[in-house]
Amino acid sequence: MRTSCRAVVGSCFQVAAILFCTGASAQTATLTLVEGRLGLIRGATLYTATQGVRLGNGDILAIDPKGLAQVEFADGAILNLAQGARAMLVGAAPGGRGQPEIAVLSGWVKFTQKKSAKSAPFRVLAPLAEIALGDATTVLNAGGDFTDIYLESGAARFSERGRKGTQGAVRDVKGGDFIVRRGEQPASFAPRPSAEFVKNMPRHFQDNLPALLEKVKSKRAEPKREHEVAYAEVEAWLKTSLPMRRTFVKRFEGRSKDPEFRRKLIENLREHPEWDPVLFPEKYATTASNGPKGNAPGARQ
Repeated sequence: MRTSCRAVVGSCFQVAAILFCTGASAQTATLTLVEGRLGLIRGATLYTATQGVRLGNGDILAIDPKGLAQVEFADGAILNLAQGARAMLVGAAPGGRGQPEIAVLSGWVKFTQKKSAKSAPFRVLAPLAEIALGDATTVLNAGGDFTDIYLESGAARFSERGRKGTQGAVRDVKGGDFIVRRGEQPASFAPRPSAEFVKNMPRHFQDNLPALLEKVKSKRAEPKREHEVAYAEVEAWLKTSLPMRRTFVKRFEGRSKDPEFRRKLIENLREHPEWDPVLFPEKYATTASNGPKGNAPGARQ
């Protein structure tokens, strides 16, 4: 891989420090490059992120189909998102337990991490697969019914994910390995990426990701508020099999009071039945004598 990034030279957009809320041990990062529009969902509000914006644990990023963005972590790890990628930044468990995670709902991402004394191995999650990285570089392309992973260098641990969120057996993979998963079919492995994968891969992924943190870390900006999220802007996240889905009921509960958001929630309730108690709390009311009323979550009135 070449050591310069052609796509970086054009317009260097720095992005912010990301604070992963991990109890006593917080992990920080900075978005150091953006081309095109970058949507940021923070809480239940959509913002437009610009150079120097600070991000936090749980922030969801949506990249313009022709754009790109780069996040650099304090320990030297770099994440680059391109061609309409949608991803969520997730911290480790409180107290520093577990691995920091990057959830990729869809699109192309490249992630690189150099092992050091202060670095915690990251886990990159996609709807159908996950890969735990230490000292490694990987390129991932994900969608609702497929995940392609190319481990460019280093070593990692790969496992399949089921549509219901279940995790399969863990397998060690090494630099050069190419992994393909289609639907619920078992993953296939090859010693090199396919010609189609290389052809479709964002061009700047052919280069090493440039370290830009030192150039932008002193800059600060605030995201521009657009509006409270519409259902369509979070629909795919509400329906995903990724484990952070369980946090979205509380996060977006306030939006259920909006008539249009509520209507869409009810219309799609079979695909996210955990919203039933929020939409129809009377079905889950309890009395001292009769116990729980109503039907199980997911039932409709």
